[in-house]
Amino acid sequence: SSLHTNDAPATITRLIEIGAQPYLVGATLLGVLAQRLIRMLCPHCKSPGQIDANAWNRLVSPAKIKIPKTAYEKVGCDECRHTGYLGRIGIYEALIIDADMRKLINSTTDLCKYHLAAEKQGMRSLRISGAQKIAEGLTTMDEIYSVIPPQKEN
Repeated sequence: SSLHTNDAPATITRLIEIGAQPYLVGATLLGVLAQRLIRMLCPHCKSPGQIDANAWNRLVSPAKIKIPKTAYEKVGCDECRHTGYLGRIGIYEALIIDADMRKLINSTTDLCKYHLAAEKQGMRSLRISGAQKIAEGLTTMDEIYSVIPPQKEN
């Protein structure tokens, strides 16, 4: 089924907001996959570029992932109609509803607790998935920031 939320943990609160009983959500939900489509850099014209270390660290926080040695920037050519992008690829975030997460699901638990439990469980966020695509030379940081939800403040 499809549901519009900012990320995978927000699905739990959205289901409760639209009237699903928390005990039913906890008993029946097995997992949630959040996805976004991002534009891929045109392979015909992309150009090596720099990544700002502070911007990279904000993107991957709280994880400590090394900044890639090589990054690419969009340029534009006839192949991509001077946009710098050609095609799309997905970034994903998978949340498995385990026993610890089920214990949290009730009508009073806030979204922050679901996020913390998901991080503890080892969920790889949309941000980290996007950072991987940057490191692979497939897209830009600007493109990732255009499709991901704002960073949660703890």
